[in-house]
Amino acid sequence: MQTIRVSATHARNNFFELLEKVALGDQVLVEKDRKLVAAIVPRKTKVDWKGLKIAMDAAHGILKDYDLSKSPLRGRKSKTWLARASRY
Repeated sequence: MQTIRVSATHARNNFFELLEKVALGDQVLVEKDRKLVAAIVPRKTKVDWKGLKIAMDAAHGILKDYDLSKSPLRGRKSKTWLARASRY
């Protein structure tokens, strides 16, 4: 599998050609302002059920020790916390 990096403008102008390359197994990475914004990859036809089961078992109970009362999203100062966090 080959990886191709293209600009967003090039991807827009040559979309169907890129789709043909993806259909043949290549991967296309689309950049806008020199930042990666999208990836066009071939569709997987088979689901890895064993891998999904392993991941779900590993994540089971991950939030059991989390105390919601200490969440910055609850309480009187949540509005200021969200305003400060949205600046990043």
